[in-house]
Amino acid sequence: MKSKYVILMFALLLLLSPKAWAVDRIRISQSAISGSQAILWVTQDAGFFRKYNLDPEIIYIAGGPPNIAALVSGDVQFTIFAGPASIAATLEGADVVVLMSFINTLEHSIFTSSGIRRPADLKGKRIGVARPGSTDDYGARVALQKWGLQADKEVALLAVGGQPSRFAALQSGRVDATLLQPPLTVAARQAGFNELAPLADLGLDYVGTCLVTTRALIQKNENLVRRLVMAFAEGIHFYKTQKEASLRFMSKFTKLKDTAALEEAYNTYAIKFMSRVPYPTLKGVETILEDLGKKNPKARGADPAAFIEPRFLKELEASGFIAQLYGK
Repeated sequence: MKSKYVILMFALLLLLSPKAWAVDRIRISQSAISGSQAILWVTQDAGFFRKYNLDPEIIYIAGGPPNIAALVSGDVQFTIFAGPASIAATLEGADVVVLMSFINTLEHSIFTSSGIRRPADLKGKRIGVARPGSTDDYGARVALQKWGLQADKEVALLAVGGQPSRFAALQSGRVDATLLQPPLTVAARQAGFNELAPLADLGLDYVGTCLVTTRALIQKNENLVRRLVMAFAEGIHFYKTQKEASLRFMSKFTKLKDTAALEEAYNTYAIKFMSRVPYPTLKGVETILEDLGKKNPKARGADPAAFIEPRFLKELEASGFIAQLYGK
């Protein structure tokens, strides 16, 4: 009886809002053309934004800081990128908060030139990363630490840009190793590079690819945020259960035709790493705060709960909405 009451109250909360029947135009930015952010386009192309009366304009903005700037200025209402940028911005007083975390670990793999077969071979070599403080930069440093190597002293970390630029740098010999995500992992293997280690094997909790907004927007229009979260929840269900259609949407988004590459991206993100209910985890926030705390005193002792807003997902789960999607 309690469950039915929660579902009824949740439905009324949506339907009684005067904005529930109006189409809201919103702008969502994304920071990478990679499999980790394909859920945005799967949700769009499967029609779930439209189902909840949302008309999104999706724009590409490379890098965390420019996305934060667009969010804080109101140029976009939501952004999808890696968690550290949001947490670092909040520490500096920016009004941003993580709503959902689609990936709660580091899913990159370290690829190396053929002469590097084990971690010790990285000594004296160069690893290509996007930029200082990026997710792959952090992942490289964590891996080196676990292998007993000193970043910046025994192993150089060079800022070379996004994934395509990092892969090109590896191919040209400008760097000896780099970090890649599916689907580029398939191209790297096909090109003969050695997959030294998947970072997921390190078992690290992390706030990876996530959906971020501002608390001001939540306060101003909870109904819009609630509908967006519902749309993504249905998008995740579709992603996990409608493989062929999802592969088509991914191919369109990434402009890839390589079946093996698309399959690997799908299996990595839709099946292996993405949860049915994509909560941002406190442990993941703690991991990032610990890293940021090495240079930023504000991160030391900060409350992890201050950086996330999981209540919309909690509402969905408590209402039975998620269970109903999966027939459980």
